[in-house]
Amino acid sequence: MTVAVVDTAPAAWRVVFACFVSAVFAWGFGFYAHGIYLVELRTKLGWPTGLISSVITGHYVLGALLLPRIADAIGRFGPRAVLLGGLAITGGPLLLLPSVEEPWQLAVLYALMAAGWNATSVAPIAATIGQWFDRRRGLALNLALSGATVAGLVVAPTLLALIPRLGFAQAERLAVIVGLGLAAAAVASFVRRGPLLARSEAAPRRASLATLRDWRFWGISAAFAFALLSQVGFLTHLVPLLHDRPHIDPSLAVAINAVAALVGRVVLGFVIDRFEPRRAAAVCFLVQVAAIAVLARGDLPAVIYGACALYGFSVGNNITLSPLIIQREYPAAQFPAVVARSTAVVQIVYAFGPGLLGVLRDLFGGYGVPLVVCIGLNLAASTVVLIRPRRPTPGFSSGI
Repeated sequence: MTVAVVDTAPAAWRVVFACFVSAVFAWGFGFYAHGIYLVELRTKLGWPTGLISSVITGHYVLGALLLPRIADAIGRFGPRAVLLGGLAITGGPLLLLPSVEEPWQLAVLYALMAAGWNATSVAPIAATIGQWFDRRRGLALNLALSGATVAGLVVAPTLLALIPRLGFAQAERLAVIVGLGLAAAAVASFVRRGPLLARSEAAPRRASLATLRDWRFWGISAAFAFALLSQVGFLTHLVPLLHDRPHIDPSLAVAINAVAALVGRVVLGFVIDRFEPRRAAAVCFLVQVAAIAVLARGDLPAVIYGACALYGFSVGNNITLSPLIIQREYPAAQFPAVVARSTAVVQIVYAFGPGLLGVLRDLFGGYGVPLVVCIGLNLAASTVVLIRPRRPTPGFSSGI
């Protein structure tokens, strides 16, 4: 099967669809809903914001330590087994989450979810897409990861709408069961090993050693680590941040953020071939600076919702742009390994976002200082990402 045929094969696009559905579940319950869990557990149990958000931080750190093994697991067991295993490992703890009564119970559940989150998110999706796409990999990856954006539009607002009617426990468990069933059915039906498997696994160990000595790798990873440290912290605390503001509906704010993120991702998908992705990333980081600044100072509902929309416009793109930069600056054979290891580095750093903002919120009695920290991180990211290599890594392909 030639590369051109692979990129247009119906089976390849069914894989994209399955990865999209998996991403909806992974980001819906393993990312966007963290703020909802935080509010509900804080209200029910009276625990400090810093305690709960620090457990979320530990969840991301533990998951990051497992990430380098994800690409190897996909090569050994196949993408379908890894994705289904990740869904199962995530689903169980989520169903038990409303029943926690002690901090150690919350820590155990989040530790279990760490493996599941990383078996259903960026690294495995990128590795799976890499088995099926070459020239159009960027487009396919962008479409698959659009599920992360749709998750913010569907899952979090649905939970926020169901909780007042059913209560947190019933609403969360009902949503998890439905989401888990849909994602598992899509993965089981459509995900298979791809015809580019051998090529995508070529010299994985050499790729790993090369990235650890390559300043390009650390430059890309540092820029997105700063940006996502800010973004993950901000989005985890968005619902708590707006929860006590009069005349503001947190569910509407989350929905607006998600709609804007979807629009932003679609717009970028149509024009990214015309732009250098490093510059596009810098613009996205600076857009978030403007949005946070407006949100920190604004009081009127229209201003708050507008800031949420502005922020959301770049949210999804910050997930996609890092793999696109890696695709353009590294050979195709190194793509899965470099993405997995870069994602691990980025996740170890952004894992501290929820805990950092939660602790700062408790120390300073509000979200003023945490928002200033987020602005500083985005400014640093926009500077670092523009420090590009003088020449591309030999063998890279700029085609998508």
